[in-house]
Amino acid sequence: MKVKYIFLSAIASVVALSSCSDALDMAPAGYIDMSTIWKDNDRVGAYLNAIYSGSYVTDKGIGQWYFTSNTPVAMSDDAWDADAEVETGLYSAQAYNGVASASNHPLLRSGNISWGNLYEGVRKCNVFLTHIDSATVTEEKNRARWKAEAYLLRAYFYAELIRYFGSMAPLIKTATAYTDDFEQYAIKSTYRELVESIIADCDSALAEPAVPWRITTGGESNRVTKALACALKSRYSLYAASPLNATNALDAMTWEEAYQINKEALASLRENSYELYKTCKNPSEYDVFATKGQVKWKKGSDAAAAMHEYFCSTLSYDANPNDKETIWQDRGARGDMWFINGIGFQGYYKCGLTPTQELVDQYENVKYNSSTALESYPVVDLALPYRDNTHLNPNFNPENTIFDQVSNPYGDRDPRFYVTVVYNECVRTAFWKNEEIDGRSGVHYVGNAIRSKTIWTNKEDDYTGIHSSRRQRTRTGYYLNKYLRPSEGENAGGSVKGKIFRLAEIILNTAECAINAGHIQEGMTLVNEIRDRAGMPAWPTSLTQDEALLYLKHERRVEMAMEDTRLDDMRRWQRPDGDMLDYQWPTAMEISWLGDDKEGKPMYTYTRKHIRNSPRRCYSNKWLWVPIPLSDQNRLETLTGHAWQNPGW
Repeated sequence: MKVKYIFLSAIASVVALSSCSDALDMAPAGYIDMSTIWKDNDRVGAYLNAIYSGSYVTDKGIGQWYFTSNTPVAMSDDAWDADAEVETGLYSAQAYNGVASASNHPLLRSGNISWGNLYEGVRKCNVFLTHIDSATVTEEKNRARWKAEAYLLRAYFYAELIRYFGSMAPLIKTATAYTDDFEQYAIKSTYRELVESIIADCDSALAEPAVPWRITTGGESNRVTKALACALKSRYSLYAASPLNATNALDAMTWEEAYQINKEALASLRENSYELYKTCKNPSEYDVFATKGQVKWKKGSDAAAAMHEYFCSTLSYDANPNDKETIWQDRGARGDMWFINGIGFQGYYKCGLTPTQELVDQYENVKYNSSTALESYPVVDLALPYRDNTHLNPNFNPENTIFDQVSNPYGDRDPRFYVTVVYNECVRTAFWKNEEIDGRSGVHYVGNAIRSKTIWTNKEDDYTGIHSSRRQRTRTGYYLNKYLRPSEGENAGGSVKGKIFRLAEIILNTAECAINAGHIQEGMTLVNEIRDRAGMPAWPTSLTQDEALLYLKHERRVEMAMEDTRLDDMRRWQRPDGDMLDYQWPTAMEISWLGDDKEGKPMYTYTRKHIRNSPRRCYSNKWLWVPIPLSDQNRLETLTGHAWQNPGW
């Protein structure tokens, strides 16, 4: 059967020459005939540049979109999007209400995922790889590097495709033409086969000396590196061995195989100077969020302050960068985080993603001696955190004698809690535009001033208190802190780039594979490396496999909170016939102010409540995968004669 351009967006006879960096801006503006590209060095480089500058090299930052939120985060159990009650047509609202189909799916609409754009990137890589060996290139080192970059970009595009669409993504590694018989390419592969293809492309880049481990000049920003190859191998071998994808014993990637891949990737990153971000460069700013004596770390040298600084900073491109943890960052800036995900007091837009009570429950209590953490205790039982599937009845850890849910529920928590979450009675010194009358003291505060403000999230507060529908107010009793500088307020914009891959994830990937493969002590040692960076005491390393996996999953959630891997984890830890219904009732903490006691200390009641009176409807079995867009699915079915779609869609 001869068909034209069945399911790939492509360029066939022309290519637009656009630029994403000075280093790759090699051609004049306009359009040229395809056959002339490979005869000119600058045009060959410009074709590669067109791959880099395409929309399939996505911007993933949590604050990228003014009129929606980062949908994978909003769909996870970490967060609730305050927009969902305001505009039902927005992506998070559609997900929560179960309004989705193969022609209208919130993840496909959100800008995070695009089947057509990613396959356009794949095709451009295939075209480039077909011609690069015979193309006119003035320096052979450029030919070698450009070729390796095309392999690695193709690996990245396929990684994004299988991350959401799974093995329904056809594997195409040749430069197709309009007149080709596409039936030869429309062959279903296993998830393992797709991951092995990604790994092979990454290995091609790793074998090329011209590809650097780190970008050291701003003119080459966002070019791919060997470190990215290691990160892709790590994440997708982990995913291939996970229950959702390791369904057939003959085709599945084993945990031991994934462990060996991860172990090698992590070792290579360490050998090439990648390390966790441990030292705060600006302690005068980032120590200030340790307020009210609730966090007892040493001033100026605390790792938690460094973590907060890390998420509010951009990787510099130089030989000795300020940040040696980030492997690949967003190519676009995060935008004005305060405007999009700020604290609800602002008078002009929204608070965006607000942390759930389930996420807050994950932060352990810590027993300190001076500034040293001696012991820590989970707040809830890690194996069974709730006694009911609606999460209103927490199963508190009986060994935790520190947690005080009546008078001090947020004291002495894992320092990462204070990095991530704005909670009731936080104090923020920042620029505030609005005028305010403190309902407790009657004091009037003027606007357009830098001042210290206590963030009251109790329902009686008219400025930052919990609210069921206002865009500027939290739905959950909490606000997001992780991406806000401590002094950030209503006069602050943002140019910080988000972290797409970072070393902490690779360490946790390796730990998970190690534990599942039976290397339990090695896995727990890696988990404890992450805890040590956060100032947390080590877990025991002599555990059963089931115990170690509980600790690993808990640590992964805390460390990677409000990043876009949590939805992946929720999905990949299920079997193909499973679902995510345990996550369908995210909850809030409704706080009521009862007045002050004799010493002037506020008194509250704390009540767990559902954010709304119906569950999220995006956690049934079919939501384990994203559907192929309907138009592409129909073309594939016409081409092959059988259905080509993920289950349930």
